[in-house]
Amino acid sequence: MPNKAVIIGSSNMDMNIYLKRFPSAGETVTGGTFKQFLGGKGANQAVASARSNADTLFIGKIGTDIFGDQMISRLTHEGINMNYVFRDSEEATGVAFILIDDNGENMISVAPGANAKLRVEDINMRADIIKNASVLVLQMEIPMETIKEAFKLALKGDVIKILNPAPLKSIPLEVLKTVDIIVPNEGELLQLHSFLKFEKKNGSYGKEQIIQASKDISSLGINYIITTLGKRGCIVYNKSNDEVSEIPAPLVKPIDTVGAGDCFIGVLAGKLSKGVPIITAVKYATVAASIAVTRKGAQESMPYSSEINKKFDEVKY
Repeated sequence: MPNKAVIIGSSNMDMNIYLKRFPSAGETVTGGTFKQFLGGKGANQAVASARSNADTLFIGKIGTDIFGDQMISRLTHEGINMNYVFRDSEEATGVAFILIDDNGENMISVAPGANAKLRVEDINMRADIIKNASVLVLQMEIPMETIKEAFKLALKGDVIKILNPAPLKSIPLEVLKTVDIIVPNEGELLQLHSFLKFEKKNGSYGKEQIIQASKDISSLGINYIITTLGKRGCIVYNKSNDEVSEIPAPLVKPIDTVGAGDCFIGVLAGKLSKGVPIITAVKYATVAASIAVTRKGAQESMPYSSEINKKFDEVKY
């Protein structure tokens, strides 16, 4: 199964309200606009990968309800191989409730539903798919034991293993030690650094703090730490040669940042699955995310390969 990007993770129905500002505790803010989109970190990343022109497979679990039917139809239309998705007749498809303010920032609450029922035994049924992937991506909206098993299986093949530690929770060292690339945002990186009980160096702040945290975490055997910084682009730390690369983001006016991180990771995975060098893949991912934030919705915002290539040529990295 050459050049396959395999995404394992969540799929949700997103219920979005666009409003002027976020409410305070106990406050009701009226006047918002409601939109419904397909989402979930795993499904979003799969769409981003597929639209970047990568051969993409998705493994997840959804309900047998109408939301699940819509997901199957939509992701199949995107060209994603959905033959390896499980359906659970006893659990509802995952749902996310999302508030987006005038600055494009968001607040999210998720009811995982069937996502939380993606089990180790399910992953073992897809062992051949995982072992023969070019790139494997997981996030953390599914059970930790399932994540652990998927990476364990990937060790049996020549697979680039990517972890997006979001939403962040405690990660066993044995899981981190199986990962090749970890892609947190700035807050997740620093929280993970703290969870792992690394000591912050005196005087460390900003970029210096990110680099130090990356070096500490990479000591677990992780080859690359890619920290996304929103409109500031990203910082890539390469453990093998102790090299730091800063990739700036194109200047845009964001209207909805939901799914931007997923866009970055999906395009990164897609490019790596096609043999693109990692720094070049990161540049394409950064450009793609800068397009996504100018559009509403998660999966709907993911740019196509032609759009990414055009913007990439304009940026002139």
